[in-house]
Amino acid sequence: MANDFVTEATLREPLAGVKALHSAAVPSINDLKKYRISKRESQEKFWGRFGVTQSSGSRFETGLAIPAPVALLLKLYVNGKLNDGDLLG
Repeated sequence: MANDFVTEATLREPLAGVKALHSAAVPSINDLKKYRISKRESQEKFWGRFGVTQSSGSRFETGLAIPAPVALLLKLYVNGKLNDGDLLG
């Protein structure tokens, strides 16, 4: 039985899926900062829920590439698929 999640492109370049996910997973840098500010949260509180330090969160907001796992969590959170209770751990 074929695995629907594996494609020839994925087999040729295993990180292709991660690159695609990362590039489309999160809003723009300015949108992330605006989103955090609209929630009236500090960088420490906002980024902490994703397991990210305030320092790294600040770098993400100024243009540093966001790692794929964090980008996925951000996308799910911003789109309402995850809430704060889901991220506590």
